[in-house]
Amino acid sequence: MTHLHDIWTAGARRTDMSTPVGTVPLVVAEPSGKAHGTVLLVHGRNGAPGQVQIAEIADAYLGHGWRVVAPELPHSAALPGSGAPECVSFSGHTNAAAAAWDWVAQEWPGQARGLAGHSLGGFAVAHLAAGSPDTHHVLAVSPVLSGRALLMAREAMGPAALEEVRREAPAYFAEMQTADAEPALNRITAPLAVVTGAADGLIPLKDARAYFAAAPNARFFAALPDEHHCPAGEACARALSAALSALGA
Repeated sequence: MTHLHDIWTAGARRTDMSTPVGTVPLVVAEPSGKAHGTVLLVHGRNGAPGQVQIAEIADAYLGHGWRVVAPELPHSAALPGSGAPECVSFSGHTNAAAAAWDWVAQEWPGQARGLAGHSLGGFAVAHLAAGSPDTHHVLAVSPVLSGRALLMAREAMGPAALEEVRREAPAYFAEMQTADAEPALNRITAPLAVVTGAADGLIPLKDARAYFAAAPNARFFAALPDEHHCPAGEACARALSAALSALGA
């Protein structure tokens, strides 16, 4: 299969979505045949659709016959022109993803819609799925469970890791005390899967398991040995494909 890095440049289209807070670019890739549905693929803090861990997820969906819509969300250091990275926040990231989720529903009404997210994107899609009973499924990769969990993980990594996020993203840091995906996860009726790196220091295995356990219809969990926060490669591709099969995608 052609990898997404090539599909993105050769076959994907780009479009812009207007929101109350500005324009959000979207990257849209179609599978080789008729699409079974559309997945909104949400990157994390300082993420981008072209990053390897996002490309890996999109590749899995394209291989399963799903259309992929990947927004370039505001305030990412990986996306020049997206706004100041220090202005990123849990709520702002989720709200921007929600606008893209609504856009997908308007573009392909009546077709199955799925949600996938990496890191902070996993936090966002939990909230979107909780408010959308028609969500086909949720796939979370290295997902953020809560701001408090992130704080504890960074504290374990040492003072420099904590000071880094305080300096780089003050609004995000302030929301760490209250941001929590667990209540949203408790309300999700769609089947859910989690794929994570067993060696991830930012999202420790216990937090990824807690995210999975919080969803009433959790179907598939995979922890990849020796993988960190941005899993990719053959083992990851196999796990993602198995997850999509378990989710009926």
